[in-house]
Amino acid sequence: MGNLKKERPVMQIPSYVVQVIHTLKQNGKQAFVVGGCVRDMLMGRMPADYDVVTSATTQEIISFFPKTVPVGERHGTIAVLTAGSAVEVSTFKGYTHEQSGESPAGLEQDLALRDFTMNAMAVNENGSLYDPFGGREDLKRQMIRSPRNEPEQRFTEDPLRMMRAIRFCSALGFSLHPTTYEAIIKQASLLPKVALERVREELNRILISDRPSLGIRLLLETGLLQHVMPEAMPMAGFDQRNKRHDKDLFEHTMAVLEAVPPRLNVRLAALLHDIGKPITFSIDENGVGHFYSHHIKGCRMAEDIMRRLKYNNKTIADVSALVAEHMSRLPKIRNTSLKRLVNRVGEHNVDDLFDLQRADILGSAPPFDFSELNAMREGLDRIHHEKPPMTQKDLSINGHDLIEIGFQPGPQMGRIFDLLLDAVLEDPDKNNRITLLFIAKKHLVQ
Repeated sequence: MGNLKKERPVMQIPSYVVQVIHTLKQNGKQAFVVGGCVRDMLMGRMPADYDVVTSATTQEIISFFPKTVPVGERHGTIAVLTAGSAVEVSTFKGYTHEQSGESPAGLEQDLALRDFTMNAMAVNENGSLYDPFGGREDLKRQMIRSPRNEPEQRFTEDPLRMMRAIRFCSALGFSLHPTTYEAIIKQASLLPKVALERVREELNRILISDRPSLGIRLLLETGLLQHVMPEAMPMAGFDQRNKRHDKDLFEHTMAVLEAVPPRLNVRLAALLHDIGKPITFSIDENGVGHFYSHHIKGCRMAEDIMRRLKYNNKTIADVSALVAEHMSRLPKIRNTSLKRLVNRVGEHNVDDLFDLQRADILGSAPPFDFSELNAMREGLDRIHHEKPPMTQKDLSINGHDLIEIGFQPGPQMGRIFDLLLDAVLEDPDKNNRITLLFIAKKHLVQ
C-alpha cells in the first residue's frame, strides 16, 4: 500500500468490526481500525470499543449501512449499529475527494494528524498493522511522542492534548518524549482556551489513574497546574515547619493522594484537603508552624475550585465535606459525637473519610498512630449495627406536624428540626411524636 509499511498480522479483529470494513470496501472505499483500540490490543488489553476510518464521506457511510446514529457528523463521525456493538466510523482526517480512492495518502494523513504515535496506528481487516510513525516502538519504549515530532502543531489544534499526554503518563507509567515535554511547557498558556468541562474530565482521569501523583507533578512541572488549579500552586515547596510533617506541603499532598483508593471523591479530597494551609499559616514564638482552621478555609476553597471546574452539586457537597472533616478526631468516642460526625459528612461518605484520614497520617512524619482512628471506626461500626436515627428524615415528625401546632415554613422551622435532631442524637428514645412535639412547642415563638 504505497509507502505505508504493512506488518504481518498481529491481532484479531472482532467479526462485527470486520463486517463493517468489508461493507465499506465493497463500496470501493478504504477502511481501517485505528487509534486507542489498536494501542490496547498491542498492549494485550481488551479494547472498550473499536474505531474505523474510511475514505467514505459522512453521507456515504449513512447510505452504506441500515442502522446509523450521527455522533460527530460535523467531524465526519457516524456510529454504525451492528449485531455485535456500535462501531464509530469516521472519514479520514484532512481527506479530500481529489485524492484517489486507492491512494495511501488518506490513511497516512489521518494518522499524522492524531495526537500521539501510540494512537497513530491502523489495522486492516486481516489484523495487519500499519505504523508509519513508529508507534509500536514508542509503546515498547513507553514514550509519549507526537507523529513526525510535531507536538506544537498538535497541541495548537487542541490544547487539551497536553493534559491528555500527562494522563497517559499517569495511567500507563509512560514518559513524555523531550519534544513533547518542552512543547507543553511552551504552550501551557493555551489551556484556558479549552472548555472547563473537558479540563475537568482529564483531571478526573489523572486522579483515578494508577499513578495520580505522577500526573499532578507533571501538571506542576509543565505549568499546566497554574491554569487548572492555581490555588494549588502555593503548596509547592511550602515548608510546614512542624515536626509532625517531614515533607513540604505539596509532597505531603502527593503522598496522601497515592495512599487513598482510586475513587474520584476521595482522590479529589486528598488533592484538596490541605489547600487552605498556605493562607492560614502562622508561626508561634518557638518557630513552629500552625494552620488554625485550615480545614474550614480549605472547604470553602474546595467548593470554589470544584464549582469553577463545573463539578456537579453532589460531588461538590461530598468532597467539601471530606475536606471540612478530615481533621476530626474524637478520642473519647462518645456515640453522640460520632453520630454528629456522620450527620455532617453523610453516611455514604464515611468510608471515604476514614480512607482520607488514614492516608493523611501515612503522609505525615512517623511514627504513625492509628489508635484514635481505629477507635472511631469501631464506634461507627457499632452505631451502624444499632441503626439509630441519624438525620432529620429519621425523625418521627415532619413539617406538616410542626405547621399543625403553629409553626410557619421558613428558617425557624429549620432551626427547630436541627434542635430536635440534636436531642435525638443525644437520646434516641426521644424520637417519638409526643416527645418531639412537646420539645418543639417549648420553642414555638408566638
